Amino acid sequence: MFALKRFQSCRFKFIPKIIATQIHSHSVLLKYTNEDHLKLNIKGNDLKFPFVWLRDNCQCDQCFHRTAKSRILDWTKFDINIKPANVAQGENSLQVTWSDGHKSSYEFDWLKFRSFTPENQKTYKDTIFRPKRITWHGDDFENIFSKHYYNDIVKSEEALYNWLHQLSIYGVALIQNTPASETAVDKIVDKIGFTKRTHYGIKFIVQHVANTSNVAYLSSNLQMHTDLPYYEYCPGVNLLHCLVQTASRGGENLLVDCHYVANYMKENHPDEYKILTDTEVEWNDIGEEDGNEFYKLNRSPVISLDKHGEITKINFSVAQRSSNLPAPYESVIPWYKSYALFHNLGRKFAAKYKTQDGDILVFDNRRLLHSRSAYEDNSNNVRKLIGAYVDWDEIYSRLRCLTVKLKYVDGIFQSNHRG
Repeated sequence: MFALKRFQSCRFKFIPKIIATQIHSHSVLLKYTNEDHLKLNIKGNDLKFPFVWLRDNCQCDQCFHRTAKSRILDWTKFDINIKPANVAQGENSLQVTWSDGHKSSYEFDWLKFRSFTPENQKTYKDTIFRPKRITWHGDDFENIFSKHYYNDIVKSEEALYNWLHQLSIYGVALIQNTPASETAVDKIVDKIGFTKRTHYGIKFIVQHVANTSNVAYLSSNLQMHTDLPYYEYCPGVNLLHCLVQTASRGGENLLVDCHYVANYMKENHPDEYKILTDTEVEWNDIGEEDGNEFYKLNRSPVISLDKHGEITKINFSVAQRSSNLPAPYESVIPWYKSYALFHNLGRKFAAKYKTQDGDILVFDNRRLLHSRSAYEDNSNNVRKLIGAYVDWDEIYSRLRCLTVKLKYVDGIFQSNHRG
């Protein structure tokens, strides 16, 4: 019921608000089961709520701060074995009087949205926590590569939501008609939050520099990579504003959804997949930028997984891979074979795209590999991009704020707690 509609159009669309009457019934059957939880039947759905969870999540002013939206009940006096003394239902809510005399009230839609069924928890995860990612093959790139207009994003919260939502699902999106200014990308970042500063600065310029501190600043072929894998928390999203595209051949980007690559390997090459998830690799960046010396090291496998086996981050860079491979001798050759397979599959599944003046190419730096083909650089033919990073923490935060503000889902807060 709470699932957000996917956007297929380049232009924004409104997602209809979930109507409260679709969430709960006015007829609720209450009963106790065992001695530790309350069972509610809401519109035919049996939902169980532990007493301790209900008491811990009381939304009254003594237990929950309305403007801070934070729990303030005193846990030094909290009884995890508390029981209800009385339970009653209103037209749209549940009232509980606890054994210590405290009274709590819970709206049915609020309860359902936080209930413990796998279906409802998935709804919450996909609408509030993070939109579900959809992987793609390079052949499908034109179908998933949404295009958005700079002025729309700057002026419209619906357009901002649409862009961020598409980006979070597919890991890539394009902003068009951007003003020809080195500060234009700042307005886009400001709509989200703020940039992630690195030792290359708040923003960075991508253009040919002969004596460079980074191979990205050359006009030669730039191999597939993720940016800054030597950061323990590397930048989440890369924004590349094309101020001037080369008039020569070359300068195209290859873009690879490495979640697709990893899933393919997991199914078809499980041994190599396991090697890339288990073997730590040392990534480095050593040099100087604007008088600042740096020596960055981080160790992380090519495919980083969480405790659920889901991919959290891809680390890949031929240039920034340290010569120190912290692995047993007998693991070295199998790792290289697995690494080569990942690289070759990436090229096989890649999409090619060449940005034009006024485009901002935005992509998930923790999910996609990107590269750039060689191009000619001389006094009559230049290529210049302005880059910036934004962390996913800030993007997901802005996306959730917009989801609530635009009322794309209901049941987030109780009505008397909405700002």
